[in-house]
Amino acid sequence: MAKKNRPKQELERLREIAEDYYIRLNKTGREIAEILDVSEQTVSNWKKGRTGEKPWDDRKKEIQLTPVKLKELLMEESYKIVKGETSNVNADQLSKFMAAIDRLDKSVNPRIAMSVLQMRDNFMAEVAPERAIEDLEYNKQFLQHLIALES
Repeated sequence: MAKKNRPKQELERLREIAEDYYIRLNKTGREIAEILDVSEQTVSNWKKGRTGEKPWDDRKKEIQLTPVKLKELLMEESYKIVKGETSNVNADQLSKFMAAIDRLDKSVNPRIAMSVLQMRDNFMAEVAPERAIEDLEYNKQFLQHLIALES
């Protein structure tokens, strides 16, 4: 049974957790409701997003459409062409897409790098706390460098 009359701060924290479960961990609304002890309707409302925010489904698609996934889809279309089947993408478009994917493969998204560095920081804090502190400044400089490259 979902709890009622939770403080706004607690609901906001649960909403952030729910969003992470939905987008990153691919949990269903029902699973999230059960885990966080909220109603499915609450999760459904959260998924719609606030005014000015993209719905969670849109954000999930954006995150899941990685260069690797795009490359897989484009390779499937290429295979159709090779087999003489009709592709959903014409050869010129396919060529342009593949060139764009190759460029993406050679770049690193700062958000992904930050996530990986945070996991590494947590690991290092457990096994070598002194080293973790030393590395923190270099990690920050590296992220700033990646952000500058994107501009």
